[in-house]
Amino acid sequence: MSKRWYAACAVVIVLGALIRQPLLLIVAVLGLLVLLTADIWARYCLRDLHFERELSENRVLFGEEITLGLKIENAKLLPLPWLEIEDNVPRSLNLHGRRARIQLSSNRAVLENLFSPRWYERVTRRYTLSCTTRGVHTFGPTSIRSGDLFGFTDRSEQLDNRQYLIVYPLVVPLSSFNIPARYPFGDRRAPRRLLEDPSRVIGVRDYVYGDDLRRVHWKASARMMQLQSKIYEPTTTYTLALFLNVAPQLDAYYGIHPELQELSICAAASVTDWALNEGYAVGLYANTIMHMPEIGLQVHDKQDQQASNREAAQELSLTEQIHQRHVLLPPASNEDQRKRIMEALARIQGFFGDTIEKVIQRERTHLPAGATVVVITSSVGEPMLDTLSRLKQAGHAVTILMVGDNPVASRLAGIPIYPLGGEETWKEFLACYNQPEDVNATGQPQTKEVEPAGFRL
Repeated sequence: MSKRWYAACAVVIVLGALIRQPLLLIVAVLGLLVLLTADIWARYCLRDLHFERELSENRVLFGEEITLGLKIENAKLLPLPWLEIEDNVPRSLNLHGRRARIQLSSNRAVLENLFSPRWYERVTRRYTLSCTTRGVHTFGPTSIRSGDLFGFTDRSEQLDNRQYLIVYPLVVPLSSFNIPARYPFGDRRAPRRLLEDPSRVIGVRDYVYGDDLRRVHWKASARMMQLQSKIYEPTTTYTLALFLNVAPQLDAYYGIHPELQELSICAAASVTDWALNEGYAVGLYANTIMHMPEIGLQVHDKQDQQASNREAAQELSLTEQIHQRHVLLPPASNEDQRKRIMEALARIQGFFGDTIEKVIQRERTHLPAGATVVVITSSVGEPMLDTLSRLKQAGHAVTILMVGDNPVASRLAGIPIYPLGGEETWKEFLACYNQPEDVNATGQPQTKEVEPAGFRL
């Protein structure tokens, strides 16, 4: 409070004492107590006040629900008559049972809560979020505001407590894309790469000059009194290279079509899941970069670099940092590869890179011989057909998965094309998750169970 109010109360107290007016003296003393109380609350209201946000999961599958917990602890003797918490939450996630204030200037919403914690009291409120939007979602920062009982003064504080939630892309059965369920990208001809698994011994044979000594079966050689070599079980590794064309689809009326981009990413995730289950080694390439807000880009001035040459030498340049965000995952067939691809697809954002033709040209020399190439795109032009024709001539099985509502031919330049559908297809997928809640007889909301949407078989 302003010192003028204290001075005014002191003058009134002296005046009341001089003219012997008890009522005036009591009013001045009460005013002084109110000022002291307001200042005490204003000074100590945010001291020893702890706020914590808890997410039940940091990585979730598409359509799952998580619990958001807001915890307030007033670890002091002074109670708080009111405490206002404004926490920034992702606008794209559905918040059950509570409506957040939407910020038109950003993709955020503000979750407002009003508390009145007593001394040494801890209060926790929990909310349920439906994760029906792929991507990296940011929680925070948080604004805290409190003050005195009379509302004369208040104090505020902003906490830089950002947390990140990764929602993996939607995975649907592969047959939903008008693709045969068995070997959709061509028959398994020949063994493309015939290998031998040294961990699987199926017999022995006579030693042949040139055999590796690690191949010698010493126990069998002792029994047969001559060198014997192990016979390994042959295994065939199939490689599937996914090229995702992330390019904005523009028109004169609606601008960008995010539904087509999400359907393309859903197709890449579904093909990856199918291929890994079938034993393929899967690789992913895209002509964009990943969204990594938790890391950020570190930009340094020339003066700072000259002042600390050693530290600057250890830090990555801006070009190297951007290169690390490129979606370039070489083929692999283990479960870690599934997680890497799903996380890369979850982090994919709008178009920030070269054309898909340049990506294919750059990576074609790194593909194994006979690898299957699948291109997921919403447009097919002459440069793409020319690039894919060269891949086909090099012995690769090439397939195009087409996203969009425009009709396309079933084969161009000898390359099969499978239509995936367009915006309506993506809306049908989302309809299985974005169902309104029913209200039962007791007035409690309950989730409405629906059967999955019919896929275009």
